[in-house]
Amino acid sequence: MAQPVHNLGLIDNKRLAIAAFCLTAFLMLTSFRHGIPHPTNGSYWLLDTRMFFPTGVAITLNLLLYLYLLLMGTSFYRAALGRERLIVIGCFAVIFLGPLQHLLSISPEVIGYLNFVALLSAFLASASILFKIFTAAAAQQSQE
Repeated sequence: MAQPVHNLGLIDNKRLAIAAFCLTAFLMLTSFRHGIPHPTNGSYWLLDTRMFFPTGVAITLNLLLYLYLLLMGTSFYRAALGRERLIVIGCFAVIFLGPLQHLLSISPEVIGYLNFVALLSAFLASASILFKIFTAAAAQQSQE
């Protein structure tokens, strides 16, 4: 009889918790350092290839990249548990809010605030996971 598989989530040890905490702290601080409002000029595409390819090819490449990132985000979200899902949502929200600004004609200030709030929630979730892992390790050492 097969044993049920237990899903531990994405962050199951100290090293991964520290890495998630540092990554979300870095992203949040760079978002805050650049200021909440983003500049109105410039490209929000992740892969700006308009100078190398015709416009139609550049848009197709970008749409394929965003489709791949959406599939990766969905996979990470399904593998994550609890607070880990906030980290995944926060990091992937920042990726998708830039092009969403141009599609829905939202002001850059609103996108900047949404980016910061998404990264702040991801940072707080990673800090909570890190605290939980370190307190569990300390409790385990005190029992020994």
